[in-house]
Formats: sequence, structure tokens, C-alpha cells
Amino acid sequence: MAKKSTSVPLTSDDTSQRNRLEVQMLEVSDLRTYTNNARRHSPEQIDALKSSITAFGFTNPVLATPTGRIIAGHGRVQAALELGMKLVPVIVLADLSDAQIRAYTIADNQLPNMASWDFDVLAAEIDALNDEDFDLNLLGFSKEELDDMLGSPEIPPEVEEKPKKEPSDTTICPKCHHEFVL
Repeated sequence: MAKKSTSVPLTSDDTSQRNRLEVQMLEVSDLRTYTNNARRHSPEQIDALKSSITAFGFTNPVLATPTGRIIAGHGRVQAALELGMKLVPVIVLADLSDAQIRAYTIADNQLPNMASWDFDVLAAEIDALNDEDFDLNLLGFSKEELDDMLGSPEIPPEVEEKPKKEPSDTTICPKCHHEFVL
């Protein structure tokens, strides 16, 4: 994999590779998907990721092996490809075993599912963004979810009321022309 720009070391007190992370700008073409990645990305999600990258930048680096196999960030890489990006930020994880890489690929996708929302705080944040005319479509919620959080009343579809039939109403059978009381 060809490194295309200078990297920025992110270090902690520990000097092991696991705690010394370098964000590198690498060519998207040097990255390859993990064929056994169990997470699937819908076209709608890829579109949402493209909108997010366009609005905020590519702010969440891809995680990859030294050979370019994606560990985490498959959807972001797909979005980058569709946007025509040549370079993306990548953190290369060199000291994980194959089993750790496979496990982390699963964990990275599953662990966020364990979180929950504080809906009062979320609604207040979305309401504040709405007051600032921020494009709420960038948040990843459906229109219905946003309407619920903003307290927008749901407008029921027009229902045509059928007139109530009186017991004396009748109908005629088109085949036998018999008159029936309804």
C-alpha cells in the first residue's frame, strides 16, 4: 500500500503498536474488502454515508491490515468509491492476529448496537438543529422518525367516508337481476 501523505501519530503513554496509531491517507484502490464481513450495507445507507462525507468530511478513519484488507469501514470505503475519492484516512493495525482481526470486524459492527438513545436529549438536539435550519437528512433518521422526535403531528391519509346504508337499501344482482335487501 502506498502512503500518499504524511501520517499523524496518535499516542498514549504506552509505546506498543496497539496504542500508537497512525492515520495515513491511502489510496482507496489499495484497500480490499473482507469477503467474510457479515455486515451488509444497503444502497440507502451508502447514500447516507456519501452525504455525511460530503457534509462533514471523511472524519472516521478506515481500519485495515498491513496488506490493505479492511477491518472496519467497508461502508465508508464503498461511499468513497462512489464519490470518486482517491485517498481516504486509514489506520493500519499491524499487531493483531487473524482471529483478532475477524473478531474485531464483528465487534466493531455489533458493539454500537448495544447503545441506546436518551430520546429527550436527542429530540432537544434535533429540535435545536432544526431551529438553525440544519439539513436534518444528514443525521441518518427517516422522515417519520424525525417527525416523531420533532412532535410533528402525523396527518392521516384522506379516508373517503362511505355513506351508511339504511336497512331499506337494495341492490340488484347483475346476473340474475334478483333484488336483494342490504
